[in-house]
Amino acid sequence: MLTATLVAAGCRGADTPNQGNGEIPAVAQNQTLTVGVATLQQQYADPVLANEGGNTYPIKWSVGEPLIRQDLDMVQVPALATEWSVSDDNLTWDIKLREGVKMHDGSAFTAKDVETSINRVKNPDFTSYQAYFNKIDTVEVVNDHEIRIKTKVPYANLVFDTPAPVATDYYNRVGEEEFRKKPVAAGPFKFDSQVFNESMTLTRFDDFWDTERIPNFANLILKIIPDESSRLSGIQTGQLDIAQGLTPNSAAQLQGNPSLKLITSKQASVANVFFVDNWFPEDSPLKNADVRKALMLAIDRQSIADSLYRGFGSVTVNATLPVTLGNDTSLTAWPYDAAEAKRLLAAAGASDLKFTLHLYNQTTAIADVQKFAEAVIGYWKEVGVDVTMDAMDPATYLDKAVKHQLTGAVVLGTPGLLISDPEKLSIFYTSTGGYSAVKDAELDELFAKLSSTVKRDDQAVIAGEISRKLHATLFGLPVVSLDAVYAVGPKVAEWKVMDGNPYPGPFWYLRAN
Repeated sequence: MLTATLVAAGCRGADTPNQGNGEIPAVAQNQTLTVGVATLQQQYADPVLANEGGNTYPIKWSVGEPLIRQDLDMVQVPALATEWSVSDDNLTWDIKLREGVKMHDGSAFTAKDVETSINRVKNPDFTSYQAYFNKIDTVEVVNDHEIRIKTKVPYANLVFDTPAPVATDYYNRVGEEEFRKKPVAAGPFKFDSQVFNESMTLTRFDDFWDTERIPNFANLILKIIPDESSRLSGIQTGQLDIAQGLTPNSAAQLQGNPSLKLITSKQASVANVFFVDNWFPEDSPLKNADVRKALMLAIDRQSIADSLYRGFGSVTVNATLPVTLGNDTSLTAWPYDAAEAKRLLAAAGASDLKFTLHLYNQTTAIADVQKFAEAVIGYWKEVGVDVTMDAMDPATYLDKAVKHQLTGAVVLGTPGLLISDPEKLSIFYTSTGGYSAVKDAELDELFAKLSSTVKRDDQAVIAGEISRKLHATLFGLPVVSLDAVYAVGPKVAEWKVMDGNPYPGPFWYLRAN
């Protein structure tokens, strides 16, 4: 017997808009908008492949339309699925699909398009979907607008994680290789063309089911400009209409320019220091909770937010953010208290504490990351802690971090979009996490319980326990949260952005003048 329908359990339909009447917003004078992005990573045009990295999200969100999406508040809302239910053993999901939806080739969206997309990710090339597919037992098309998915284990995010449906007949006709070059899905934009390492062009899909997310302009060009100064120049000269990934210093140069506006996505990422010695069996002063507390109290985080990030950063309360399911809003931020930090270090016998702080020499997740690390180390030295900074190129650093080849402490950014799902924090806080800083039996048990719990309300309760434990134990220090900063030019009439999102897009509510 199936439990009650889960359309309202941790999911919201309040912004579910008008469907399928073919009406689009009033036509803008400017029919092409160009966005300067630092990278599109692997530059996949295929929205299913574009699940493999943060800066591919503009393609995933634009070309693909999932069963469930996140709205601008990062709340899960129905998209191509309208309601779903799960069996009493939490293993069988019945999903009802939206009717009257068209794919980019004009074909009618059906359950076969969901099945085709799921079966595609059997391919080992879809590395980011292997964890998803390994949990899938069977997929059954019940009828044109209902699909049944059986899982091997309880899987709370099954409907949300299911890859965006693709046009079945087109896929079968052209094959996998050609589909990757020119995909056909159901998003508000259609893939048009790309020049590798240079740009990708998307065009408006007039028959998109959700009329509120149809743009009022025809063409969206994503132009790859790795150099920030070139993006800054491009927005100033009018070659770009949106410049993504600006540091606070660059943003400050644009303030006061009457033809440009700055738009921020609040708390888009957290600049963290993780104490990785807690992952290893050897003794370390960093395994003492009072030592970690002292290191947190020693940092004047407000000063870092104000001076280094010029108002585009803020003191973080916890490892979880307001967008994280189960975030405990009753918690308060640890204060700056150098005297108490010295007292705690002395009481723990760690007045002569020494360790190395490892980090990448640059990253989009943390602006001015080396200056950030220098500021943190400077405050630690004021309380007598001797810290050596070890900056590496990102590829070398992340490889060493994921292989647990670093000791002492590491700097890592956690995107708000990632940790809006509290289960993703397991990457950093469980014994088996890829970037884990800790082996703690209680945390392992809480995260295991979270991953096997299906109902969102029940997940929120467990996530609240995790939120409080992370705040108390300080296995990682969430030093400051950083805003994502965009500059927009005069051709842009409006752009509503997603708070907690450090990546370009989504462009659902981008409107041209």
